[in-house]
Amino acid sequence: MSNRVPYPRRVRRESQRGITLLVVLILLLVLSLLGIAILRSSAMQERMSANLRDRSLAFQGAETALLYAQDRLLEGGWNNKAPSAGDCSAQGICPSGADPSWTSLPEGGSYDPRLAAPPQYWVEYLGKVPAGATSGGWGMEGGSTNAAAIEAEAALYRITARSRSAGRADVQLQANVIYKVPLL
Repeated sequence: MSNRVPYPRRVRRESQRGITLLVVLILLLVLSLLGIAILRSSAMQERMSANLRDRSLAFQGAETALLYAQDRLLEGGWNNKAPSAGDCSAQGICPSGADPSWTSLPEGGSYDPRLAAPPQYWVEYLGKVPAGATSGGWGMEGGSTNAAAIEAEAALYRITARSRSAGRADVQLQANVIYKVPLL
């Protein structure tokens, strides 16, 4: 007896059917589809992050315009009479229901220069309310009547600010501001 291992028989070419080639082609197709799906997913995530960045820039721009207008309104005050339609362009404060008169922030301001345009705002005069309405309800502060607050009136304004970022995101913010004006 011999301890030799017999060599496998040679397979004739006529008996090969090409099943290995077919399996490799199917695996290549599956891997290609998987690669395309991964590429599409990463491209979608990149677009989503770019949109989020643009929206954040636009939101920050609108918030900057809102705070700028609020500071400008509260620092300068305003006279005690209701504005007319002509005051929109002259003083930047429009009567309620007037067409918006947008004012851009000054060039070189504190907004991000990557915005498509400078942020804008407009101020709307809504009328007067008792100054006690500013906290705790009409004429009430901290649950008790405050005589000093009742003796004053407060002007109510609405500030609307907007900002645009590279054509992808538009953000608009509004805030109501109460400015206490002492009675004359």
